[in-house]
Amino acid sequence: MKNSLKKQSTEMDFSSLSTILTTSAAAGIAIANYLGKKPQTGGMIGAGLSLLITGLVTALEDDKTTTNLQN
Repeated sequence: MKNSLKKQSTEMDFSSLSTILTTSAAAGIAIANYLGKKPQTGGMIGAGLSLLITGLVTALEDDKTTTNLQN
Protein backbone atom coordinates (compact mmCIF):
# COMPACT_ATOMS: atom_id res chain seq x y z
CA MET A 1 0.00 0.00 0.00
CA LYS A 2 1.29 3.40 -0.99
CA ASN A 3 1.81 6.02 1.65
CA SER A 4 -0.47 8.84 0.48
CA LEU A 5 0.62 11.18 3.24
CA LYS A 6 3.84 12.87 2.26
CA LYS A 7 5.86 14.95 4.67
CA GLN A 8 5.65 18.61 3.77
CA SER A 9 8.09 21.33 4.60
CA THR A 10 6.73 23.56 7.34
CA GLU A 11 9.23 26.33 6.71
CA MET A 12 7.71 29.64 5.73
CA ASP A 13 9.36 32.55 4.00
CA PHE A 14 8.73 35.77 5.90
CA SER A 15 11.11 37.90 3.85
CA SER A 16 8.30 40.12 2.59
CA LEU A 17 6.55 40.42 5.95
CA SER A 18 8.02 43.81 6.86
CA THR A 19 6.95 45.21 3.49
CA ILE A 20 3.44 43.87 3.97
CA LEU A 21 3.23 45.34 7.49
CA THR A 22 4.45 48.81 6.56
CA THR A 23 2.30 49.01 3.45
CA SER A 24 -0.77 47.83 5.34
CA ALA A 25 -0.15 50.31 8.14
CA ALA A 26 0.20 53.17 5.66
CA ALA A 27 -2.95 52.09 3.83
CA GLY A 28 -4.86 51.79 7.12
CA ILE A 29 -3.85 55.28 8.18
CA ALA A 30 -4.75 56.69 4.76
CA ILE A 31 -8.18 55.02 4.88
CA ALA A 32 -8.81 56.29 8.42
CA ASN A 33 -7.78 59.83 7.44
CA TYR A 34 -10.04 59.72 4.39
CA LEU A 35 -13.00 58.58 6.49
CA GLY A 36 -12.23 61.10 9.25
CA LYS A 37 -11.62 58.44 11.90
CA LYS A 38 -9.19 58.38 14.82
CA PRO A 39 -5.58 57.22 14.27
CA GLN A 40 -6.29 54.17 16.47
CA THR A 41 -8.88 53.09 13.92
CA GLY A 42 -6.23 53.41 11.21
CA GLY A 43 -3.99 51.09 13.19
CA MET A 44 -6.77 48.52 13.46
CA ILE A 45 -7.49 48.78 9.75
CA GLY A 46 -3.77 48.35 8.99
CA ALA A 47 -3.52 45.32 11.27
CA GLY A 48 -6.51 43.74 9.57
CA LEU A 49 -5.08 44.40 6.12
CA SER A 50 -1.73 42.90 7.07
CA LEU A 51 -3.40 39.77 8.44
CA LEU A 52 -5.50 39.44 5.30
CA ILE A 53 -2.59 39.87 2.91
CA THR A 54 -0.30 37.56 4.92
CA GLY A 55 -3.02 34.91 4.91
CA LEU A 56 -3.46 35.22 1.17
CA VAL A 57 0.28 34.98 0.53
CA THR A 58 0.51 31.92 2.80
CA ALA A 59 -2.40 30.28 1.01
CA LEU A 60 -0.81 30.92 -2.37
CA GLU A 61 2.51 29.46 -1.20
CA ASP A 62 0.69 26.43 0.19
CA ASP A 63 -1.10 26.00 -3.12
CA LYS A 64 2.25 25.96 -4.96
CA THR A 65 3.61 23.19 -2.74
CA THR A 66 0.44 21.15 -3.18
CA THR A 67 0.70 21.48 -6.95
CA ASN A 68 4.37 20.50 -6.84
CA LEU A 69 3.59 17.41 -4.77
CA GLN A 70 0.99 16.26 -7.29
CA ASN A 71 3.50 16.47 -10.18
